[in-house]
Amino acid sequence: MRLKQTMRKLPIFLLLLLASASFAQFVAPQLSSKDAIRIREFYNLIPQVAEQVWPNWIKTPAPLLLVTEETEFLTHYAQPPGDFKKTADDLYARPRHFPTGMQATFPAFGPPSIIVIGEAEDTEAKRSTPWLFVLMHEHFHQLQDSQPGFFEAVKELGLAHGDETGMWMLNYPFPYEKPELDQSFAQLRDLLVEALQEQNDEKFRLKAQRYAAERKKFFSALSPDDRKYLSFQLWKEGIARYVQIKSAEAAAQYRPDPEFAALSDYEAFGSYAARARSDTLNELRQADLAKWQRIVVYSFGAGEGLLLDRFSPKWRDGYFRQLFTLDPYFEN
Repeated sequence: MRLKQTMRKLPIFLLLLLASASFAQFVAPQLSSKDAIRIREFYNLIPQVAEQVWPNWIKTPAPLLLVTEETEFLTHYAQPPGDFKKTADDLYARPRHFPTGMQATFPAFGPPSIIVIGEAEDTEAKRSTPWLFVLMHEHFHQLQDSQPGFFEAVKELGLAHGDETGMWMLNYPFPYEKPELDQSFAQLRDLLVEALQEQNDEKFRLKAQRYAAERKKFFSALSPDDRKYLSFQLWKEGIARYVQIKSAEAAAQYRPDPEFAALSDYEAFGSYAARARSDTLNELRQADLAKWQRIVVYSFGAGEGLLLDRFSPKWRDGYFRQLFTLDPYFEN
């Protein structure tokens, strides 16, 4: 108690001095061997698959902040903030700020956007190979965020309603539990799954056209803001999941670094690629708007990307010409 009372009486400059002294005493631990191998493989993988998956993706910077139990490690970032200490070539460390299960991409220190992610064991990926392709998912967000005027365009959507933190992207009050909307979504979901499963090209095109027509009806029943929000999420998160799948498929024939392949939790890229697609399609079949709410956009948007690969193979060329919506591909 006395210590707390004393601290409240200390001048601000002295508190700042104490904070500086605390940072000066910070001795950054070394990045673990396992984490170093995983991160190195991520940067090895990018030039192997990026151009196969998305036009000009290879040019996108990929700064990364790894969040461990006590320390955050920053790499591939040109000018690290002052609270980071250099621990190795192109590697900086500071005491942990973010949660260890973090998995997000945003301009944490100002542009460019940084991938902020926990160690594989602390994230939903759990293992090295899935974690690697989650990084490719997040790296695609870096490509999205790097588009000219991207953040200004996000503001112009008018969906934040005063929220300056960006949490509106997760917490927007979309009417997920509205019964008629839930029913319409289920019907649309089933049409999408049916089209994706069709092997015959002529039948596929007919089913894809029917899906496009019903999709237009579904979106036209939404309010303007609800439509913008769902379109934004499918465009951003759904297509990032699609890219995660396509990155794994592009890497199926790529030989990883022997040290990465020697990790105890390694899974062959070809095996993961097949599972990534099938798991997403299984997730899509079960997608429940009322129960899952925003989570449905990952499998649903990925399904739309996979549909467009067959329906309009050059669709990726126009993806950034009209931000935050896939509507043009289904209206024409």
